[in-house]
Amino acid sequence: MNQMGRSAGPRPSLAGRLSPVPILQVATGFWASQALLTAVELRVFTILFQGPKSAAEVAEAAGADAAAMEALLDANCAIGFLHRQGDRYKNDETANAFLVESVPGNYVEMVRFMRDPLYPLWSSLRERVRGGGPPTVPQGNDELEIGLARAFHTGGYATMSRVAEILDLEFSDVSTLLEIGSHTGPGTLCLARRYPQLQATIVDQPVFQAVAEEFVKSMKLEERVRFVAGDPDAGQPGANADLMLVSHHLSRRSRNAIPLILAAARASLRDGGHIIVTEFLLEDSHAEPKEAALYRLNVLAAYGAGNAGALTRGELTKYLQEAGFTGVDMVGLPMFGITAITATKG
Repeated sequence: MNQMGRSAGPRPSLAGRLSPVPILQVATGFWASQALLTAVELRVFTILFQGPKSAAEVAEAAGADAAAMEALLDANCAIGFLHRQGDRYKNDETANAFLVESVPGNYVEMVRFMRDPLYPLWSSLRERVRGGGPPTVPQGNDELEIGLARAFHTGGYATMSRVAEILDLEFSDVSTLLEIGSHTGPGTLCLARRYPQLQATIVDQPVFQAVAEEFVKSMKLEERVRFVAGDPDAGQPGANADLMLVSHHLSRRSRNAIPLILAAARASLRDGGHIIVTEFLLEDSHAEPKEAALYRLNVLAAYGAGNAGALTRGELTKYLQEAGFTGVDMVGLPMFGITAITATKG
């Protein structure tokens, strides 16, 4: 009891009692995600890109049951990706832009990756929290990593597009670029396409070479962008690069590895060269932004507790300064809780 004679604890709402709705919204969050993931898997948005159709017509094109398809389509209307007019359905503008297979820059592969294999990995989160060890992936870790590389390429490309627009960095003065640990080099491809003077190198493990070169060739950048198979943590000391990109690599590494990675990055840059790190970084509260806090669980589910998960902004600033970088600056991107960090080799 407190001094006023009431039990200490949560205060009642204005209506006189607390509501369980926030709990239910989170607990049933997979309802909406499965509605979307299933619609993508059945190519619903690609089918409707051709024009409005009835549930029976969509079901026939998808090889599905008409009554069940109507339930799926109505659910996607409820979460905002479809619109229903009478008995016919059409895509929302967002669905047309990002959920149709033939549209450049679509997120179809990413959404499919969320359903398989990522969703089953999250289902074992309890075991990851209890034991801390990495999961056993039946199809092999390489296959999982290649799937991840394909799935997140579009997102990485879009992130670098925003970085190039927002950051106070004169990319037109950059001649040599080095990207480590991004698997397919989406940041490199984005900048190389924008700035024709760039000569770029992507360094990552050999398993990613084929898929990375596939993306390079698709953008006709073979003459200016090359993939070098190697250890991305080691960088390319002595390369004297003008700019280095480190995109969502540190959050998959152990805390002990991060200083070594940044030291190798510094050794790969010329004096006065710049580094750009994009990451899900937490505020010092460790609870914001929400996406960064949840991404930490994503890393735990996929790799186990031995990896860094999500760093705080203060921690990464300290790591960069201790590695010999100066002028550390951070900008929160309007993209799903991602932070862009720039620093200069002192």
